[in-house]
Amino acid sequence: MTPALAIVNPVAGNGKAGRLWQRIRAELACDGATTEGAGHARVLAREAAERGYERVISVGGDGTACEVASGLAHTDTALGLIPVGTGNDTARSLGIPLDPLAAARLAAHGDIRRIDLGEIQTAQSTSYFVNVAGFGFDAEVAWRVNRMPWLKVMGGTAPYLAGVLQTLWQYRSPHMRICIDGQRVIERRIFLIAIANFPSYGGGMLICPPAQPDDGLFDVCVVSDLSRAHVLRLVPKLYSGKHVGHAAVQLLRGRELSADADRRVRCQADGELVGDLPARFAILPAALRCVAGPAPRPST
Repeated sequence: MTPALAIVNPVAGNGKAGRLWQRIRAELACDGATTEGAGHARVLAREAAERGYERVISVGGDGTACEVASGLAHTDTALGLIPVGTGNDTARSLGIPLDPLAAARLAAHGDIRRIDLGEIQTAQSTSYFVNVAGFGFDAEVAWRVNRMPWLKVMGGTAPYLAGVLQTLWQYRSPHMRICIDGQRVIERRIFLIAIANFPSYGGGMLICPPAQPDDGLFDVCVVSDLSRAHVLRLVPKLYSGKHVGHAAVQLLRGRELSADADRRVRCQADGELVGDLPARFAILPAALRCVAGPAPRPST
């Protein structure tokens, strides 16, 4: 197989990815391709797999990694990550260094493991996700953050927290109907639901602490309707996973989840909007080969 192709999102990290590529391309000693808009990374990754590349290295954030992974699903080409985005939760969970040169060396030469991949089907599209998908409040936050790119200049958790505060004053929990594995049915007003393959999102929020990416199951966090005051008290606990003990929080597991609501509810996959409810989420066991660090970050 041909060794590697780097797919660079030049606008990731407020333009940092494009500048970084010029510094690390010699370290990688591989071909490079630059994305030209939403969805292009998926096309480039699929073409790379068809051309026999051994590895495709995503230079960007979680959204870019998700697109590349979508193009590599069910192929023998492995995903490598050089995290240059806002949250970089997928990279941290896989033990990828945040130092670009160290990440580049690992992406080019590190060990490869198989992980599960998530699939989400809405009326608008069918998409994959590596890390966490969801609907309700977190998707509204993603919508707001993506509409205001200046928030991402802050980096890390700050953009997500800013989006949370701005969204909170307008959001009203819809009535939802949730079915897990065709059996468990939840019908009530729901604040948010997160469907997790890895433990964290939003720059380190441990939304589903027990989640493991190679067990063939989703971990699902259901948060029932809450007052604004309760939400503000709950948010800090997300960073330690202590929100799990709250009366409004329920953790479930399953292979498939379907959902509908009494009004428009947006869905997000790895921070990118992918459509509205009704939606179906399914786990695809061992569907992605990826490069991982020697000691992935623990979930608790």
